[in-house]
Amino acid sequence: MWKLVFSGVGGQGIISAGILIAEAAVIEEGRYAVQTQNYGAEMRGGLTRADVTIADDEILYPKVEQAHLLVAMHQKAFTAALPLMRPGGILITDADQVTLDRSTDARYHEVPIERAVRDSFGSTRNANICMLGAVATFSRCVGLEALRAAVKRRFGASDQLQEALDLGVELAKN
Repeated sequence: MWKLVFSGVGGQGIISAGILIAEAAVIEEGRYAVQTQNYGAEMRGGLTRADVTIADDEILYPKVEQAHLLVAMHQKAFTAALPLMRPGGILITDADQVTLDRSTDARYHEVPIERAVRDSFGSTRNANICMLGAVATFSRCVGLEALRAAVKRRFGASDQLQEALDLGVELAKN
């Protein structure tokens, strides 16, 4: 079982990322997944969080109270979500958006997600997809091909989205 928390601010595609990884697990891999979301009333800039539980058996409780993997794409989201981190879990942060104090027992991965997407595509629009490539690489909670298919099903055959996913994989490997 994997318990994931994706955190950021409105406009970063956090909710979409949670939905995509859950769809990859359920539709492509035939597993169970539950996705819940929480976001502020602001259209942009309010805290946003998507919790996803992925399992091979039925999921009896949808809320994530101790995350095996926590993604933080913004400093205030990191501060709010850090207490949910399970000791020894995987922590992925956007290196340019989050300053770590490394006081939590976790496997830290600082990845320059938004910068790499901006440099590659001219905007940060697909940073959430890039982040999912890194998540799949660091955790193997879903297969990369399942994630690729989920992105294609939801958004169509976009080369740029597939390239953003590949960029996340490459960032994770480096």
